[in-house]
Amino acid sequence: MQSTRDVAVVRDVLDNFSLIKGVVAKVVEVKARLVNLCLDGHITEAEFYKVSSLLTPQSRSPLWERYFIAKHHCAKAHLSEDAGDLIMDGVHYEYKVSCNDDGMMHIVQARLWQNCDYIVQSIQPDRHAITFTLSHAEMEKEMKLLRASVAHGTRTANVNNANVELRATVVIDSADWKRWTDNYLRGEDAWVDLGSL
Repeated sequence: MQSTRDVAVVRDVLDNFSLIKGVVAKVVEVKARLVNLCLDGHITEAEFYKVSSLLTPQSRSPLWERYFIAKHHCAKAHLSEDAGDLIMDGVHYEYKVSCNDDGMMHIVQARLWQNCDYIVQSIQPDRHAITFTLSHAEMEKEMKLLRASVAHGTRTANVNNANVELRATVVIDSADWKRWTDNYLRGEDAWVDLGSL
């Protein structure tokens, strides 16, 4: 049975479809310049994440990675190295980011065969970015604790494939989330009062 509220939401979207489509088109138009607009102080980091969150995950994730690299003065890792996405202070990192509007932090395409550590960002609904840093061994442990599944294909199809990408989810405010905030918050986020977010 359909709820009256669901029907009202769909009607509201239909009534405002041109406006919504226009807003998304404007975000796409400025997408290539959003990183510099933020780094140059024209928009805040929260505004950067808010505007770019209207993009598809496939479009915004590389943008957020590019912003992280620029903000932290990292180098982009070469694809041929098969060792993560970026290099910070001489260490290779795989970068993962999740827009947590659904109350969950999604870690997708973890490539444990790569020789790198991990940076996982959780973009909160208020558009505050919480950054976790895990060693390779810590990420391997977390994939087991979180009961990670295969990100692409099936276990049967991947049985002879050593390079299987994994996916896992951390529910915000769960025991898993507490373990992450207790153990992997580093740098500027280590002092964040998560209760105030």
